[in-house]
Amino acid sequence: MAQAPIRAIDRMFDIIETILMHDGAGVSELAAELNMAKSTIHGHLSTLKNRGYLVQDDSNQYHLSLNFLTLGGSVRQKRTVWNNVEPLLREIAQETGESVNFVVESQGDLAFVGLVHGTDGIRTKVDVGFRTNLHTSPEGKLVLAHLPEARRRELLDELEFPLGNSVGRAAFRAELDELRDEGVAYGTETIVKNVATVSVPVIDNKDVFYGAIVVAGPALRFTQDHLEEVRETLTYKVAKLNIDLTFETQESTVTNQIAT
Repeated sequence: MAQAPIRAIDRMFDIIETILMHDGAGVSELAAELNMAKSTIHGHLSTLKNRGYLVQDDSNQYHLSLNFLTLGGSVRQKRTVWNNVEPLLREIAQETGESVNFVVESQGDLAFVGLVHGTDGIRTKVDVGFRTNLHTSPEGKLVLAHLPEARRRELLDELEFPLGNSVGRAAFRAELDELRDEGVAYGTETIVKNVATVSVPVIDNKDVFYGAIVVAGPALRFTQDHLEEVRETLTYKVAKLNIDLTFETQESTVTNQIAT
């Protein structure tokens, strides 16, 4: 039996998310938007400020502090292979000149956990921490296609078929199977209009899936020749990463063999 949510914690996160959405807010603004008493709002704000998670400017507006960055950075390092991926993103961005993202599945969403801009890389609303539906973009579908079968089935069960483009479950599963076989996804129907993407999965030789690396740029610049260049660079670089991840997971076994 699911336990009822704790109302005080719900309210606290409503306040945090509203401050984030507005890039700062005051007591009266929060009270009006969240339909809470000013005394309740003030109590939460004071607690969060005392804990170091909010700062207050000269106009009495509250803002999230960099303590959230500390938490997020720690989660990214411990819950993903970010330390392995980050140097590769920089290499790919340097070679292609485009923006390069690392994306993973998180709580049923496509989550952007890392981003490096090349010399010609575009800057959009899609930044670190951005989340969106898995089934609505090529890179999201690629991630969905490579999830373990049980997890993929669970997420598909949560979708309402047919999808908005009249695609039924069987046809969508066939599309995912094709993406898994091809190991690369292309698309201009992405999260941002007029932006094209090429994405490949990060998956070691034991078939453990870690996420996907996505190169994005203006659709007009992604001619067939440029698409092919980006795909070759991306495929080659990620293949080396996949090998590194495979051997990294075998480290303890090798150490034991040497010790004996």
